[in-house]
Amino acid sequence: MTLLRQHFRSQRTGLLIWLGANVAATLMVASLGNSVSQSQALPKLVEKLPANIQALFGLAPGLSAVDSFIQAKLGFWIILAFPIYGCLLAISAVTREVDRHTADFLFTLPIDRARLLVSRWAVMVADIAILGLGIWVALVAGLKGVGVTGSWSGYFWMIAQTWLLGVAVGSLALLASVWIDDYGAGTKYSLAGVGALFALDMGFRINPPPWWALVWNPFAHANSARSIMENRLLWGDAAALAVIAALALALAVHFFARKQIRA
Repeated sequence: MTLLRQHFRSQRTGLLIWLGANVAATLMVASLGNSVSQSQALPKLVEKLPANIQALFGLAPGLSAVDSFIQAKLGFWIILAFPIYGCLLAISAVTREVDRHTADFLFTLPIDRARLLVSRWAVMVADIAILGLGIWVALVAGLKGVGVTGSWSGYFWMIAQTWLLGVAVGSLALLASVWIDDYGAGTKYSLAGVGALFALDMGFRINPPPWWALVWNPFAHANSARSIMENRLLWGDAAALAVIAALALALAVHFFARKQIRA
């Protein structure tokens, strides 16, 4: 628990910045809820779009005007924001310590490397969860503040599914960071990886490949429109994201235990 508290405190400022910025953006989106709810233009537009365009932007016919708006604005944003935040947290867990030459001190502490890495992974998981919870509370409060009723539980499951996405992508970044000792380069590589995986998923939504080409990409397992419409966690996709995260963490622990730190 000491390791968790120490690393959580070290990430607190970044968490507050991310939380404040995303809560503010969410409240801005929610403030438009009343005007959106009085118009059926967006649902009608979604229904008229070709199926491949609907798939490209993760849209789904049948959602209410407010739900369609929240999915298109907020749902699309957090599918990128959570993985980016997860990557930044993952890179700081190992690579920043090596780059600052403070890793040697950490390794002199009476703890093994596995506990050190897992504790930092757990902080990443918790920070993304706090960010998601803050966004959900701001969304519900903002919509209620303008007198709009939305799919509260649907929004919660949308954010929960995206939280798993952020954890999975962050875990992959943590695995990659074991071989990267330069913090600046590690940040660039991880963000480039997020962009590449996201772009591949966008392309696959237009021209879907066989399932085995999709299953390895975490972004293929997040669909905010489905989460809202079905009002539940997408269990198959959630299980795939959990497996990706667990496998990446296990491999990171394995290789980190054997990592040689340059003096």
